[in-house]
Parts: sequence; structure tokens; C-alpha cells
Amino acid sequence: MQNVIDRTNRFYLEMSRKVLSDKEYDVLEKLLMEKISLREAAAQYGVTSQYVEELYQRTFSKVKEMAELFSEIECYQKKLQELKRQVNPNPGPAQIRKEKMDKDRQKLLLNSAFPFSRSLQGVLETLEIKSIGELADIPLKDFQHFRGFKIKCKEELIAFIEFENIAYLFKGFSKWKKEPIEQLK
Repeated sequence: MQNVIDRTNRFYLEMSRKVLSDKEYDVLEKLLMEKISLREAAAQYGVTSQYVEELYQRTFSKVKEMAELFSEIECYQKKLQELKRQVNPNPGPAQIRKEKMDKDRQKLLLNSAFPFSRSLQGVLETLEIKSIGELADIPLKDFQHFRGFKIKCKEELIAFIEFENIAYLFKGFSKWKKEPIEQLK
């Protein structure tokens, strides 16, 4: 459960990077990710813990407002899609495929029911891959060059792609899954 909380904190922290000043980002990272106390943060910055708490509250408010804004944007995007469907109630096969592809690419890996191993999860986190689209953007042949990506990870990645039924997003998938993995020494 703690891993999910840490991943959520990291997600919100990274999403807010452009909204926060360097100092605000640093304080939020220390409190949320490094889990240091207000006193320790205050000592590191040479300020009072009350100041750090006020800074944290302001920063947290900004992040919360930004998350609400993203939620609102997502709501408007759904309304726009609905309006497009009303204008064109019978989309063609190409439009249906495009919408499915867009939806699949946006799906977050952590929302998948697929049970990732720690090994593959570590590789994906190192590469900062959070969505299926980000995963699909990496050529499959490049995975063997990533540290920690071994035969078991390849088998698991193949199983994930087949589990999610997203092979069409990966160029050369059927050929790649049959090729042996070349381990670098």
C-alpha cells in the first residue's frame, strides 16, 4: 500500500513541477518522498518549522488546484468527444480505431490489472514510463539494452502486451517476441 501512496505522491509532484518554484518543489519532495519531518526540513533550510509548514500548505494548495484543473480539462475533453459523436453519430472504422488507440495509449500502467514483477516494474520506473503510450514509443529492440531487462522481463512484457491486447501499438511485435534476447556482457 505504501508503494501506491509513494507512486501517487511522485505523480503529483512531477505533474506540479512547472507550477512550483524550485524551493517549493524541493520542500514538497523532502516532506512527501524523503518523509523528513517539518523540524528536519526547517533545520536544512535555516528557517522555522512554522515557515516550512506554511510553505507546504501553500504548495499543497497549488498542487491540489492543478489536479482539479486537470480533472476539469479531462471532463471537457469527454464532453468534446460526446459532442463530436453527436455531430457524427456513425463514425467509420478508421475513427473507431483511432479513438481506441488514443484511449489505449493514455492508459496508465498502474491502472492495469496485469501483475508486474518487481524486476520489470523497476525497469519501467527507471525509464519513467507511466503510460502505455510512453511504453509503445520505445522500439522493442531497444529494451534489451536497458539495465535489468533480461529474458524474464521480455517474457513478462510480451505477456503484458498480449494481456492488454495492444500488440498493434508496437511495431514489429510478432517478430520481436520470437527473437532471443541478446544480453550485453
